Amino acid sequence: MEPAFVLHRWPFQDSSLLVELLTQEHGRYRVVAKGARRPKSQWRAILQPFTPLYVVTQGRHELQNLRHAESRSNAYPLQGNALYSGFYLNELIQRLTSSYQSVDGLFDDYQNALDALSQRLPIEPVLREFEWRMLCHLGHAFDWCADTQGDPIAAHKHYRFNAEQGFTPLGDAMPGTYSGATLQRLAAFELTDAHLLNSMKQIMRHALAPYLGEQPLRSRELFAQMKRKD
Repeated sequence: MEPAFVLHRWPFQDSSLLVELLTQEHGRYRVVAKGARRPKSQWRAILQPFTPLYVVTQGRHELQNLRHAESRSNAYPLQGNALYSGFYLNELIQRLTSSYQSVDGLFDDYQNALDALSQRLPIEPVLREFEWRMLCHLGHAFDWCADTQGDPIAAHKHYRFNAEQGFTPLGDAMPGTYSGATLQRLAAFELTDAHLLNSMKQIMRHALAPYLGEQPLRSRELFAQMKRKD
């Protein structure tokens, strides 16, 4: 049996589910859970996002069949902003990884992020750390300590961030630029005030954009709708 989480699920045929899993050994892939929508199905209650699972799958093709599933522990109790943040993590994994792409450390980072969200820790640092770890796991990390010319980030200088390149030094502060002093604090993952949190959020958003593509993230839209209702 392999540790797994449900990232997403869809109705499939009359009584089954199409389930997208994140597994510890084989990465992300989809399975058919036959009969899982029937009222008496043992899988009906546990094939839900944020529930730690053990699974057994079988098949020769990309779309496998779910043969066994059981819970490893109780579902993470995510509510409100933490719940929407969990959906955001799921969507990042769906958009940034390929089927059956085994990414060392990703499963543990995801589980640790869910644990932090369930403990009601500050959400923004949890999301920013997961985003950065995703970039590192996928080989898209950039250098926080040196600029695009190879020189150390200097506290008194200002820089513009370029996705896939890093920080380009500029002569003066301009809109959309970051001070070297700010970057030095972010390099140490110091997210202690609103300015640092906003700077990290903007950098991570630009860093992820080339790999997410042009399609908007559904989780961001849902979160924005929730904020408007509040």
